[in-house]
Amino acid sequence: MHHIRDMTIAFLGLGLISGSLAGALRAAKWGGELIAWGPRAKSLERGQALGLIDRFNLELEPVIAGADIVVIGAPPIATAELLPEVLGMAQAHGEPIVTDIASIKASVVEAAIPQYKKFVPGHPIAGSEHSGVGAAVADLFEGREVILTPLLQTDPSAVGVVQAMWESAGARVTLLSVTDHDSALAASSHVPHMLAYVLTTMLSQHPLMPMKHGGGALRDMTRIAASDPGMWRDIALANRDAILTAMDAVAVQHAHLRNLIAEADAPAMEALFAYCREVRREHDAILNPLPRLEEDAS
Repeated sequence: MHHIRDMTIAFLGLGLISGSLAGALRAAKWGGELIAWGPRAKSLERGQALGLIDRFNLELEPVIAGADIVVIGAPPIATAELLPEVLGMAQAHGEPIVTDIASIKASVVEAAIPQYKKFVPGHPIAGSEHSGVGAAVADLFEGREVILTPLLQTDPSAVGVVQAMWESAGARVTLLSVTDHDSALAASSHVPHMLAYVLTTMLSQHPLMPMKHGGGALRDMTRIAASDPGMWRDIALANRDAILTAMDAVAVQHAHLRNLIAEADAPAMEALFAYCREVRREHDAILNPLPRLEEDAS
């Protein structure tokens, strides 16, 4: 096998995340060819015009056959639907490494039939409320975490290649189990989006239309409500149990704070607010790795 940075990478679907990964690798002087497949030419043509990929093909099998690494750049449900076909073709065409970017891992791993030792499930914790390859930015992953969830049968050398690819894009890589990933992301990413949807809905139905009077706090709290609705529908369905568990935990804390406010318990409120401030400050280096403070929308 040739050097990792000389490997040909095939992106199956070219959107914000996969396009940003292609751009990051291009900026990092990745030596291998960057190719893509998709069901429609429009986004692929756009990606080529932006210089993110070298070429594309609307036929899936030739793209997989010509790749050393295959990155499935699709939401969870679409990834799970595509994965068996991809793995079948990969087995028939030189066994390239296959990875994905879906933000739910259990449903994707369950769809990984036939078993394939070079399948490395992954999830970059980075994104934007914008979507599409036109929104791709080469520094999206700088300082951001990418979680890999290798299986018992996963070839360690394949994990190493995928880790090296993401590190070339500026990311830091963490390994987790599938279950731990889905539970952690339900709490850290999926429920914040659900809360943004709830808050935005409440504001839209308020008789005084408070959105017209919003400032920085409202901007920050509702920004991710502008994310791709179809993608977040799929995430809510695919990680339903873990999201419901995390939402129940939020409801407990909401009820606790409501009681403190109702009882006008100033010392307890101040103590809670001070505790939360310290928790947030302790994690500032992780949540704000760059001056360009893009937030997790994955």
